[in-house]
Amino acid sequence: MMRKLSFAFAALLLLAACKSVPRVEYQVWLDWPERYLPDFSTLGEPDVAGIGDNLDLDDLDDTWNHYCALFKTTLDVKNEEEYAFILTTDDGSRFYIDGELLIVNDGAHGPIEKKVSKVLTKGRHELKIEFFDFDKGQTMVFRYSTPTIAERELRKDLSEEQDRITDRHPYLRPQIREALARYKAWKGDDETVVYPILTDVHTAGRFSYKHIGYGVRVAKAFKADFMANLGDIGLNAYPATVDSEYAQQILRNVRSQMDKYDGVWIYAPGNHDWDAGEGKYLSEEFLTDFFQKPWEERAGGNLHLTPGKTYGYYDIPAKDFRIIFLNSQGTGTRDGYYYIFDEAQLEWLQALLDGTPHDMTVIVTAHYMPHVSGRWTTTNSTMHRYDLNERLMGMLTAFKERGGSVAAMITGDSHTNYYDCYNGVNYFISQGYGWCTPELMLPGQTHANFKYQESLCIDVVAVKPAKREVHTFRVGAGGADFDCQFRY
Repeated sequence: MMRKLSFAFAALLLLAACKSVPRVEYQVWLDWPERYLPDFSTLGEPDVAGIGDNLDLDDLDDTWNHYCALFKTTLDVKNEEEYAFILTTDDGSRFYIDGELLIVNDGAHGPIEKKVSKVLTKGRHELKIEFFDFDKGQTMVFRYSTPTIAERELRKDLSEEQDRITDRHPYLRPQIREALARYKAWKGDDETVVYPILTDVHTAGRFSYKHIGYGVRVAKAFKADFMANLGDIGLNAYPATVDSEYAQQILRNVRSQMDKYDGVWIYAPGNHDWDAGEGKYLSEEFLTDFFQKPWEERAGGNLHLTPGKTYGYYDIPAKDFRIIFLNSQGTGTRDGYYYIFDEAQLEWLQALLDGTPHDMTVIVTAHYMPHVSGRWTTTNSTMHRYDLNERLMGMLTAFKERGGSVAAMITGDSHTNYYDCYNGVNYFISQGYGWCTPELMLPGQTHANFKYQESLCIDVVAVKPAKREVHTFRVGAGGADFDCQFRY
């Protein structure tokens, strides 16, 4: 009897806690073609409606373009005082309190911040935001403060307990189980090297960093040899670029998820991993200290980092397998270069390949794909950068022709899926979580459309060194249709 009462009491506490958290009702009308906000009273029934956690876009499908949305919630004011409200949107918006229009930020534009102050009496007040997205980039960040409340969003970051519960979303287990069954059927009794790829998570989205933690669950299920983060964590996405505390929160959130894995992480920086916090430059030393060195001791001398740089290699213990991770950002944003493997790094790579035994299987990984299949290889490169990309590919070809064993070069960045074999070297792009519009996809590329909060999008790379076979297994979006198999 006492146990039943304890459960009942716990349930009442949970219900009370849920009632104390503000919820956001949202309605979405798709295919809004205009460059300004509509009169929402004339739109009729919405195409999508739901309940969210915050006044932001994280509960909406991030592949949508050309839509308008209405958000409503309440703010529980404990004591009468002056409230400062800050609303940043891309594109247009209007903000109301108790029906009073306080902010007008209409029109198609990039992120624009608007501020307003109002004295609110004790009690509940209705907040309403009208929003529309015209094309591609979209942002909505709402914050408030008072003389007694530090600046914050409507709902603060999830607690550790809520974070633990979120790791158990019901969609995780079946999607992992389906991919794991395909892997086991392919593996049989053969020895493999296996690891999941986390790429293009773009954690400027409020809770998207959690997918790194979901990837850890994938790694544990597949008994992975290591995990690979191929960049674009999202440190230079708005609002991290103008809000140092927001940027630091992203870093803390990402590491909290990475630390759930008790093995070794490999990190290759992306073009969205550099600037954060009022435009401050995050150096290669910082990225190394934060995302690479923590696993050096755990790797037992097998993780080799280049001093002051973000490239190196990891030798899988007792498996004659080497993964080389590169920095495709060249000199970084300081000189305006993206998508470049600079001279010093190429010289380092050549020396490393020259010293790599030919009976050791090698995978080269980076954020950016130098092969023509890469999203920006031809559209965003100077001839100088294109020549450097060609040199890297030539090194891999020459190493293979000398008898070396190159399984593949594997990258992210393009937000698409692609495989090709060029001069005997396999090139594979893993989609990751980023959206991609059709006009940005090159011939032969595919993209698995999915809802961010209902599906994983993780490729698991599995290699059979004895049989010289590589198989990637898609966990979540697209399923078996996005698996890829090739030999080397």
